[in-house]
Amino acid sequence: MPSEHEQAVLSELIEEMHSKGNLPALNETVIEISRLARKQESSTLDLATVIMRDCGLASNLLATVNSSYYAPRFPIKTITSAVTYLGFDKVYLLSLGLGLFRHSMATLQKRKLLKLYAVSYFSGILAMALSKAYCHDNPEEIFIAGLLYRLPGLALANTFPDQFQEMERLIHEKEIDVNRACRQIFKVRYDEICDAVMAFFNLPEDLEHIIHKKKAADDPLISLVGESASLAAMLFGDQAGGKNSLRKSERSIAKILDQPKFSVADLIRQTFETDANVKDFFNLSGDDVEMMVNILEWGKASPMEIVTHMDFGASIDASAPADTPDVLIGNYLTELALCRKRNGEINQLLMLAQEALFRCLPESEIFIAFLVKGPRPTLQGKFYVGTVADINARDFAVPMDQSNSAIVRSFETKAPIEWSAGSEGLGLPHAPFGRIPFKHAYLAPIVVNGQTIGLCFAGRLKESAFNERECIWIDQIVDHIAGAFEKSRE
Repeated sequence: MPSEHEQAVLSELIEEMHSKGNLPALNETVIEISRLARKQESSTLDLATVIMRDCGLASNLLATVNSSYYAPRFPIKTITSAVTYLGFDKVYLLSLGLGLFRHSMATLQKRKLLKLYAVSYFSGILAMALSKAYCHDNPEEIFIAGLLYRLPGLALANTFPDQFQEMERLIHEKEIDVNRACRQIFKVRYDEICDAVMAFFNLPEDLEHIIHKKKAADDPLISLVGESASLAAMLFGDQAGGKNSLRKSERSIAKILDQPKFSVADLIRQTFETDANVKDFFNLSGDDVEMMVNILEWGKASPMEIVTHMDFGASIDASAPADTPDVLIGNYLTELALCRKRNGEINQLLMLAQEALFRCLPESEIFIAFLVKGPRPTLQGKFYVGTVADINARDFAVPMDQSNSAIVRSFETKAPIEWSAGSEGLGLPHAPFGRIPFKHAYLAPIVVNGQTIGLCFAGRLKESAFNERECIWIDQIVDHIAGAFEKSRE
């Protein structure tokens, strides 16, 4: 444990790295993803809902899931399908890494720091590819480890260039270990700086041993992450390349993977060309990647400086392209039909329906509720997706004995209702909906074999009501939900 004085020094170092943009603060999406992982009751829908709110993160995640690395049998076009396909833990780690990276890139104060994050991202995807070849249980964890492996040192180098250069001199010329050298220059051990960086980002504790090598030096995963970081450094001019350097790395990796014919060049080609984010983040085409590999083997120049274009990394600052609702609805209706055809689980189809409604009905709060029988039958919310903080599906609870409730009337008459009379009369409980003044709503009952079993509620806080096209979309999605229940009962 650092002393009180060392803790004060650490705080000053972290604060200065943060203030100069080398440790950008996490955005709300990444913070919320981290919170979900710590909650035992978190569901796949909770995670999908948070990811959906960030269009950039959602598109980056889908690009990764559809790469040949994961090789899905069918194209995965929705966040719900991605979470279902990979599972909560894998999507959590990927989203955390991609969210952290994307936000960090977007908030860079100096374009010259782009290379710092480029090295980190390529370290991450190479490490994930190698850990998969090593048959590691959780390659996504290694992706984050690779992503952040060099971040503490690079942040130090960019914030305190002169001091960091002196620390490097002590390590290489005086053969002093990194912790002693760091203590001499920065008055604290390097491991303590790494711990402080991990705490700053609030990342899973089990990544720390890889990022600052707490385990033995011969740990295969630490070695693979280290080799990935070295290869990325060669590609971006932070480390000398050439055939000798590549062969050395190749022999080390081949020994760990027990693959005598392992090729570093093939690893780079396959990893970069199948990761759509390489093109989206860095504007690198397949031809660019091939040229970078050739220059890397030549070893006489920095592949990045020769290959990359003037707009290298520019797409990171741009907003992610967003399909219009008219385009999206066709995709979602197709996905819902396929889910039914493949006999997908009811919960999976309901999650997909929620995503479709959220993406195709801008600025809407969506609840799907079902009848719960008992002494006082209640229409109880099961799924919610929207933008209101501190609200969940179970808050939607409407007793069926409220005869003056529009929600109950829609349920009992089995007919949709377009509502534009404000919150009064809907029948929603005052807590917490008293602070959510819906101006408009569309109520669509879920009718199965002539019996109403539930209801889809779409509400808006803004002035514009649901238009005719949007109402038809809701009806079509609800028809898919009802059809899935009918098929399950067969």
